[in-house]
Amino acid sequence: TSVAIPESVTNIEMGAFYNSGLTSVTIPESVTSIEEFAFASCSGLTSVTNLSLTPQSINSDVFKNLTISNITLYVPAGSVDAYENADVWRDFTVKSRILAVIPAVDAPSGQVYFRGQTLHVDSPEAEQISIYSVTGTLLYKLEKPAGKAALTINRSGGILIVKGSSGWVKKIKN
Repeated sequence: TSVAIPESVTNIEMGAFYNSGLTSVTIPESVTSIEEFAFASCSGLTSVTNLSLTPQSINSDVFKNLTISNITLYVPAGSVDAYENADVWRDFTVKSRILAVIPAVDAPSGQVYFRGQTLHVDSPEAEQISIYSVTGTLLYKLEKPAGKAALTINRSGGILIVKGSSGWVKKIKN
């Protein structure tokens, strides 16, 4: 079971997912604290996506009874070093960037589309891009420079809603 915790959540309570069938979880930027045993004994957990720019201060009991070095951790592109230096988070062996903005020379003007796991966005303004699931759950939020950008997203399959702060919205299939 994959879970994207809603943006309205600020605290993951003690034992919230204890011994559940959780395989992956997305923790929104709004979460500032994760209590003990929140993900303990989730033996099927293979990936954690943490959208917080600053790693939450947690103790090892959050992931008790798990070999966290076998779990993939996805974090914002500019926060890899912070996670690599934070207690517990540093024990994940794979730290991947959720989103990275790179120049995109092949994005047709005014279009939004996927090629592989790369979302191509061409809009004239520098703006905030928000990416939602079809159920309305905020999955990613980032700043895009003016013009064309390619955004690497660690997510495959499904329909996503991409919204630019300048007012446009696109529904696209990944």
